[in-house]
Amino acid sequence: MAQIVLDLNSPVADKFRKFIKLFGSEEIMFNKFIEFHIHRLKREIIRMEASLKKYEEKYHIESKDFYNDFNKGKYGDEKDFLIWSGVYEMYLDSKKKLEQLL
Repeated sequence: MAQIVLDLNSPVADKFRKFIKLFGSEEIMFNKFIEFHIHRLKREIIRMEASLKKYEEKYHIESKDFYNDFNKGKYGDEKDFLIWSGVYEMYLDSKKKLEQLL
């Protein structure tokens, strides 16, 4: 068994102890924490995919292709394009985080 030492300030350490007590062990608490974040990321990804699909249908281009073209300056800075590129960046970031947790 490996041991991890955390240097936490007193209020955070107190909360940490309470969570461990609530869940019964450090391992269960950690697993629940990871599980929570996996489900949260999956929900976010589903919402972002729905949003990206609307832009793809409106402009008849896949988000990946749009994003590459947008970064090459092929699109202006219209509100839709700025939002679309931002959502796509968040989507990529969330997918990366999810892959790291799985």
